[in-house]
Amino acid sequence: FLGDVSAPNVGDSLVPGVSLANGLTIGSIQSRLNGYLNPLAFQAAPLLYPNQCDPVNNPTFCTTGFGDLGRNIYRGPFEQNWDASLLKTFKLTEQQNLHFTVDFFNIWNHTNFANPAVTDIEAYLANPASNPFGKIVSAVGNPRLIQFSLRWAF
Repeated sequence: FLGDVSAPNVGDSLVPGVSLANGLTIGSIQSRLNGYLNPLAFQAAPLLYPNQCDPVNNPTFCTTGFGDLGRNIYRGPFEQNWDASLLKTFKLTEQQNLHFTVDFFNIWNHTNFANPAVTDIEAYLANPASNPFGKIVSAVGNPRLIQFSLRWAF
C-alpha cells in the first residue's frame, strides 16, 4: 500500500542506510495504531527538475521521480474472520420437517484494522502535525452478526 503513483508525488524512497524492515514499527497491532509505518524511514523521491521547480509560477516542474520503492511493498494488519453455522432438523411427521439454522458471522468478534490512511511522505514532511502518515484510523468488516432461520418443509 506504499508507493502511490498519482502526480505530483509519484513515489517515495527509503532514507539511505534504512532497510524495508525498518519501515514497519514493531509490537502488537493495538500498540501500532498511531504509527504502523515509521515516517523516519522514508523520504520523498527527488525532484525531476529541481532547477526549474517553482511551486507558485511553474508547479509542473515540481514533479518528483518514481523513487526506489515499488507498489504494495508492505502488507496491512492481519485480518481474520471466522464464520460458523449450526443446523438442526426436527422431523414433525413422515413428510414434514422443521429446519432450524443459526449463522454466526465473525463469531469471535475480531476487530480487523484497515491499512494506514495516508502513505504520502511528501505531505507528511510538509506538515507533520496535520498529516496522519502511517496511522491506522479505521476498521474494516463487520462486528459479530447472528442470523436465525426457521424453515418448515412439507
